[in-house]
Amino acid sequence: MKKDLTTLTLKELEIMMTNARKSTSPNATDVYRAAAVELFRRHGSDYTDPVIADCWGALALLDRCRYEKTGKRLKSQHSVNSIKRNGEIAFMTACARGKTEGTGFVVLVEAGLGQCTVEYIVATNPDRFPPDAVSSARSRLSDHGVPLPTA
Repeated sequence: MKKDLTTLTLKELEIMMTNARKSTSPNATDVYRAAAVELFRRHGSDYTDPVIADCWGALALLDRCRYEKTGKRLKSQHSVNSIKRNGEIAFMTACARGKTEGTGFVVLVEAGLGQCTVEYIVATNPDRFPPDAVSSARSRLSDHGVPLPTA
């Protein structure tokens, strides 16, 4: 029987992700990804603008994935401070325009969550970002084997 992830708490989603990482089941990767995407969606649910919501969802998911990797509950404080100074759109534009991928991008892609990166948000919403940022985001995603969003 398949669980309805929308009924789980954030803690239950995190436990599901942890258990899926430890599991040898053939569908463990799919379970992990589904729980992670729901966590991503849920962390942005306080925002009415879906692009802004996705930005906050990406940061929350990054914090979770960084915890899985390091065992330390580190927050994306540099990113949060940048958002406070410049706003979410400017932050995401700067990430996409970066000369190299940031550690957040790498951590999420390594976790199989390329569709939850800031670059993916930029590539999926070309009407909200400058063309050079969209182009850079699409290129970075493609270079890392992340399927590009369809137009």
